[in-house]
Amino acid sequence: MIDIVSKSESMQRLLQLAGRYAQSSATVLIQGESGTGKELLARFIHENSPRRSRPYIRVNCAALNEHLVDSALFGHERGAFTGADQRRTGCFEAAADGTLFLDEIGELPVPVQAKLLRVLEEQEFQRVGSFESLPVRARVVTATNRNLQQEVVRGGFREDLFYRLDVLTLSIVPLRDRPEEIPALAERFVDECREEARHPVESICSRAMQDLLAYHWPGNARQLKNVIRRECLAQNSKVIQSFDLPTPGSVAGTTMPVSLPREFETMSLKAIERLVIQTRLRRFSGNKESAARTLKVTSRTLRNKLATYEALPDAA
Repeated sequence: MIDIVSKSESMQRLLQLAGRYAQSSATVLIQGESGTGKELLARFIHENSPRRSRPYIRVNCAALNEHLVDSALFGHERGAFTGADQRRTGCFEAAADGTLFLDEIGELPVPVQAKLLRVLEEQEFQRVGSFESLPVRARVVTATNRNLQQEVVRGGFREDLFYRLDVLTLSIVPLRDRPEEIPALAERFVDECREEARHPVESICSRAMQDLLAYHWPGNARQLKNVIRRECLAQNSKVIQSFDLPTPGSVAGTTMPVSLPREFETMSLKAIERLVIQTRLRRFSGNKESAARTLKVTSRTLRNKLATYEALPDAA
């Protein structure tokens, strides 16, 4: 996904910044919703760095066993605990002179956060069951879909570790805020499916593409890819004519609780409605007809609402 986002000015700036950060050895924190391509950006940093020929090790912190996370990160000596029948090399050691990507860093247990902080500050670590200190030679890149500042307030993330990680920060904009990327991404995914499954689908009709542009994509590019793959495999024609897009609050046909942005919790209904309309208008460069169509209202209704909002205070 990273190599075809050049149509978006925000993504161009992001990649330029990431390219500059790649030349440093400082810790990078990548923030973004699930499915926006945080791991792709981490790999982009590695492949554009002086460490590109050295190991790139990815660790999914959310998948680490809470009782063995120390061993996974730092390694262990034989006999360090029950079942440790041989020495194990941890991720920090395996990524020596390369890049260690700690994905979903916000999922690390708080006790392990304290150990990670010490390692990053002292630039050395010890295998479990050993007193020998080994130098940290890997460049650390982290990523999260959580708001770590809110997690600090809640007590789920250490404040000192947050500031230690928040040296160089990259934030990936969600796909719904850069709809100009959707056609290029969709076409790329169609090409991938055709090559992968030898399927006859070659393109997407304009009406179906409009459906993709109007959808809000809570799962971002990952969800878009899955939708494209499903339709490629389900249709026998060379052109995709329509998409069976999930309804808001549902995944694979199963109703799920709708998760609203936190800022909505303190806003009035009118303020939320006004924000949604303004966002939709920006998406269609002020075109009221297109905005009204995707909002499922008439152009007259939209104009009436806009006239009403002009008379409301900003905090209404």
